[in-house]
Amino acid sequence: MSTTPGVTRRKGKGDPPATGAGPAGERERSSLELLYGISRELAAQLDLRRLLQHILQLTLEAVGATSGSILVLDERGSVLEGALAFGGKVHDHTAEQLADTYERGLAGWVVEHRQAALVSNTGDDTRWLRRPERGGDGESRSAICVPLLARELVVGVLTMVHPQAGHFTEPDMALLQAIADQAGIAVQNARLFSAEQDRRQFAATLQEIARAVSANLEPSVVFPAVLEQLERVVVFDSASILLAEGEALRLVAARGFNDNDLVLGVRLPLDRNLLTGHVLATRQPMVIGDVQAEPGWLLPDGLPEAGQIRGWIGAPLIVRDRAVGILNVDSRTPGTYGEAEVADVMAFADQAAAAVANAQLFSETQEARQRYATLFEDSVDPVLITTPTGEITDANVAALDFLGYTPESLRGLDILSLHRPKADVPAARDLSAGDTLAYDATAIHRDGRGLPIEVHAKRIEATPQPTVQWILRDVSERMALDELRRDLTSMIFHDLRSPLGNVISSLELLQVSLAESDETTRSVLSIAVRSSRRLSRLVESLLDLAQLESGQAVLHKTQGSMSALIAETAEEVHPLAEGRGHMIQFSLPRGEPLVIDMDVDMIRRVLMNLLENAIKYTRNPGRILVSGRREGTSVIVGVRDSGPGILPKDQVAIFDKFARLRQEGQPKGLGLGLAFCRLAVEAHGGRIWVESEPGAGALFSFELPA
Repeated sequence: MSTTPGVTRRKGKGDPPATGAGPAGERERSSLELLYGISRELAAQLDLRRLLQHILQLTLEAVGATSGSILVLDERGSVLEGALAFGGKVHDHTAEQLADTYERGLAGWVVEHRQAALVSNTGDDTRWLRRPERGGDGESRSAICVPLLARELVVGVLTMVHPQAGHFTEPDMALLQAIADQAGIAVQNARLFSAEQDRRQFAATLQEIARAVSANLEPSVVFPAVLEQLERVVVFDSASILLAEGEALRLVAARGFNDNDLVLGVRLPLDRNLLTGHVLATRQPMVIGDVQAEPGWLLPDGLPEAGQIRGWIGAPLIVRDRAVGILNVDSRTPGTYGEAEVADVMAFADQAAAAVANAQLFSETQEARQRYATLFEDSVDPVLITTPTGEITDANVAALDFLGYTPESLRGLDILSLHRPKADVPAARDLSAGDTLAYDATAIHRDGRGLPIEVHAKRIEATPQPTVQWILRDVSERMALDELRRDLTSMIFHDLRSPLGNVISSLELLQVSLAESDETTRSVLSIAVRSSRRLSRLVESLLDLAQLESGQAVLHKTQGSMSALIAETAEEVHPLAEGRGHMIQFSLPRGEPLVIDMDVDMIRRVLMNLLENAIKYTRNPGRILVSGRREGTSVIVGVRDSGPGILPKDQVAIFDKFARLRQEGQPKGLGLGLAFCRLAVEAHGGRIWVESEPGAGALFSFELPA
């Protein structure tokens, strides 16, 4: 036997001790020296391909074989790498050529049974693979096949062949098994080293991919780039990206289809019973050997290539624990993909998801900015944008026209230099995000003119730096209309007062002069007198309303009983309530007249307005409750009806002048009665409010200081 390269036959420092004398001892010593040298050779090699070549070279010479092979298996028992030696040369990358030998030949049997095999004559052993192209491969040969074990795992198989039958013996098999034991550990170490190198390389590739797909935020660039980079991770015939939109998945990117642009926009229902819907719902990847055999595979209109897909991987795109879409990897060959490919695709999907989500967010942000810019420029109201401190940064066309400035002359000015609030207001910089500040003011035109405006300021945090949006609503036309309405109202009711007084006097005179027996005429006159007095109160209230608004009203306060006033007013409206089928009830403290200082006539009209409203809005037949009580130094009066109620958003506005509720099927008013009530009560130093829920009636209350 010739000397193995790198293995010396001479005894030296570090060599194992001799084990005996004579031919047997010499052979044993020679074998130990050989194993020792092989062990050192294998331990120094971590490159798997070179290691396999080295093992074959050393083993061929050790047992005198003319050819041989070595296969390395992965964790699933599939052939990972291989090398074949014949004709005095080692050939690597031969795993595919040796696959049959492993699956149907002697190597497969050895791996399955985890034991070595010594074949004296391959022509007589059924475990030996016979190839028809080689004439049945039944010629006589000698072979040894041993498993490579590492930590009780079969990591490979080593086969030695000699053209002469009976060449190999039991000692040869023992030596080969000993070499295999050393080789198994070396192969495992090299395989682990190779896997670690692959993982590092894959991680580096993923980092490169992440940088490549994140270099741009435009969806039309990012989505195709993701699929382009996917080719570095897995082989596919076609691939696509589906994004969740409402109750559907929309195809936003495609690669490998007959017309990639044509299939864009195809929508798939977001159904958990479909494969794509299941992946999105469970947020777990899925691999299918043949999707055409799966009931959950959909063939949507506009995507004929779906009928050609067989092998498929669906990987969810997850961002902040939320599945935003699916990455599809397709093959036209069944069984193309396994767990290893799924792991690689999922690792890629984790990197791609962030880029997809960023591109999607960028697109939505751009669309929102475009919409805002359009609304900003097209707004009929003047709109200005300032910093939180009030420095103007932008203005729309309406603002420039309204204030008489150019963009250059307006930019940089302080917003407060362009208008004067009519009352003290908080500073805009104190606004929280989303808060709105509203007040009346006078805008200052560039030529010095004052323009009445209604200001609405809102802090916006959507931009990189917070800004304040100012809407300066021109209210000059509204104020002119209000002034005209006030003048017209005042004129009408001043002119009505005198003839109305004459009508009431005449009716009262007729009522006194009629005979007691003429009941019908007296009843008609009573109705006319009550209606005339009601009209007179309305006129007086409107005239008082104008004076109360201007602060010129004079109160004629006297000490009076609120309990008695409530009873008198209720008695006056009793015929109206009775005519509608309503019942008026009282809740007043016994023995306490609730005496306070008040303008009796004005508070009577307040009570009259509240009672008439209650009668008007209560469903027929209904109940109206009038209450009065003392709380501390105040008297509180309430009128509760059983009408339709008032929405929370309207419970303050109804006390404004000309405010009218738009409720279908409900009576309409002028919107002046409650405005008078508010001003009259406030003139007494009190307050008025309403408590109500839609459909549950309303309780109007006012409080007067005792």
